[in-house]
Formats: sequence, C-alpha cells, structure tokens
Amino acid sequence: MTKSNAKKLPLQAAIAALLIPAASFAHEDLSYSYVQGGYLVQDVDIYQDSDNLSEFIEEVDDGGGYKLEASIAFTDSMFGFTSYSDTEADFAFVDNNGSVRPSQTNVKTLKLGVGFHAPLTQRMDFVGSAAYVDMDLDEFSFGQNDNDVIGGDDSIGDAYDDLNEDSSDGYAIDAGVRAQVATWLELGGGLRYTDVDAGDDVSAFGNALFEIDPNMGINLAATAGDNLSTYELGFRYSF
Repeated sequence: MTKSNAKKLPLQAAIAALLIPAASFAHEDLSYSYVQGGYLVQDVDIYQDSDNLSEFIEEVDDGGGYKLEASIAFTDSMFGFTSYSDTEADFAFVDNNGSVRPSQTNVKTLKLGVGFHAPLTQRMDFVGSAAYVDMDLDEFSFGQNDNDVIGGDDSIGDAYDDLNEDSSDGYAIDAGVRAQVATWLELGGGLRYTDVDAGDDVSAFGNALFEIDPNMGINLAATAGDNLSTYELGFRYSF
C-alpha cells in the first residue's frame, strides 16, 4: 500500500461514516403510522348550491381553526385514518327585505377511512383511500326567529332551522402519490372527490413534509377545489 493510499483511507472512512446514516434515512420506508396536529384555514362554498339555502347564503368564508389527525398501518399495504377539524366561519345572508345580515359559526368536519398503498418506485408509493365524511355547522346566532321576521314570512326562519340543525354526511375518495425525494423532504399529491348532502366537489391536494428526523416533521398541506379549499400547517410524529 502506498503512502498516498494510506492517507486516503481515514478520509474515506470518515465520509462513509457520515453517508451511511443519511443513506439509511433516505431509503427508509414511508410511514403510514403517525399523529399530527396543526393550524387549518378553510374556505367552504359548498352551501351556495343548496336548494334550501341558496336564497339566503351568498358565501361562506371560513377563518382559522385546528385539525387533528392520525393514521395507523395494520398490514404492509393497508392503513386506517381519522381526522377532526374545527374552524370559524363568517358569512352573510340576504333577508326578504333585501337587508344583508352577517353571522358567524363553526364548521366541524370528521373523517374516518381506510386506505392502501403500493410501491411505484423505491421511493414513491401510489396511495388510494376512501373515507366517511361528516361536516356540521355549529350553533348559529342570527338573533331572530320566525316571530321576528317582518311580514310574517316563515322562509327565513325555516332556513335558520335548516342551518342550525345541519348535518351533512357523505364520503371522500383520494388517489395520489407519496415520494421521499430527499433525506429531509417528502412530497405528496393527488385528486380527491367529495360527495356530501350539500353537494359534491373535485379538488387537488398536495403536501410537503419537512423532516426534522426520521420521526418528526413539519407538514405544509393544501387542497384546491370549486367548493372547498384548505391550507394547513402542522407538526407530525411518525412511528
């Protein structure tokens, strides 16, 4: 062995010691078992198309709130998941006198579902899922009832009751991909079809998970659809 090669060996060993953990991190399987919580902003326009409410609701512009979710892998290719979110909603409706009346409530959404994944490449999975969706509007504070409506028109009071007792159930179907594109970055995206009592929607979704280590990461996510758009910043712990 020459003196030159002898000098190179310690350097090569040091580089290998640094690269081995990074390579292991990069090739680690995508985790389908995790818990996550974060801040959520959503804009819901789905109630504009409701036959019962279209006279009264011009738009629903949601403010911020929170979202909690969890996923658990129960086979090598199947997983179950759930999420719950609660965000504020500000909107205005027009009464029969032409007056615009503001109101505020919360939009609460629960999802329960199952999914499967299949490898497309060493670092990319196809992911499909189906979920039950329950989207509810919380108590409203219109400050009026049937007896308060000038002219005795019951339609506004009826609309109030419909909104106050709203329970919009349905389902959502996702198809997309997840990919480990770097040791510290996972990207995902796809399409979602949502069908609840108040209407249906096709949206695109995507996320970027910035991994602090193999277990913890900061997740940025968004969905964009005609009736529902969301923006999310959360912390994920994978196990």
